[in-house]
Order: sequence, then C-alpha cells, then structure tokens
Amino acid sequence: MVSVNKETCIGCGSCSAICGDVFEMKDGKAEVKAGADTSKPCVKEATDACPVDAIS
Repeated sequence: MVSVNKETCIGCGSCSAICGDVFEMKDGKAEVKAGADTSKPCVKEATDACPVDAIS
C-alpha cells in the first residue's frame, strides 16, 4: 500500500508529474487516487523523487 504523509508533503507536485495515474494534487498536497494501481513502476520513481520523503 502506498500513502502520502500530508504533514510532510510540501506540495511540489513531482509525484503527480511522474506518476499521474496514481498521484493527484488536492488542496495543495499530494494524495493517492482512489482505486489507483499502486503496483505501477512509476510509483517507485515518484517515491524516490519526493524531496521530503512524504511517500511511503
């Protein structure tokens, strides 16, 4: 399971830019789209790209 720590997230948008099928921006923060396939390879890329390690 993939989740975004909203307290840590700075809303840079890199995750949604890298993996828009899984991540979206809402109210200035990232979140995992409902029903998204979190096994996609781009999830790892987005996690690695997060500057504040908010995705786990």
